[in-house]
Amino acid sequence: MLDIETASFPAPWHRVSFEGELLEKTSHGLVVKQRQHGKPDRLIAYVFFRLVENEMHVLNLAVHPVYRRRGVATFLLQHSVTLTKDRGVKKAYLEVRPSNDSAIKLYSKMGFSEVGRRHRYYKETQEDAIVMVKDICKSAKRGFYERSCRY
Repeated sequence: MLDIETASFPAPWHRVSFEGELLEKTSHGLVVKQRQHGKPDRLIAYVFFRLVENEMHVLNLAVHPVYRRRGVATFLLQHSVTLTKDRGVKKAYLEVRPSNDSAIKLYSKMGFSEVGRRHRYYKETQEDAIVMVKDICKSAKRGFYERSCRY
């Protein structure tokens, strides 16, 4: 996980950050592994998010460079959102660097839209953060999720 993190971000999380999320009651993590014949599975992607009340906050999403642009991040994010629907989540939030064009395209394709900016959010580069939100209820299908999304 640390290797993927280092290859993905200018200011990667440290081991203690991952350990802290694993201990946090509101935090959830999912991984994608590649099965390898006769070898241990290989971790190729992960996501960490927190659930607070009826909101999901995506904290970290990364894919090993070799596996990018193959739909892995899309799958992982879709799966995360689907799991949170069962817990009554109505909106999903995240922050992204304005310079991270591929992530912005992914999030936009997934139904996230820009709702604001956090000035100089990323201390190491002084970049703002684009705050994006997805209204999970608007993308819900008819039936259970539609009923559970009444405000």
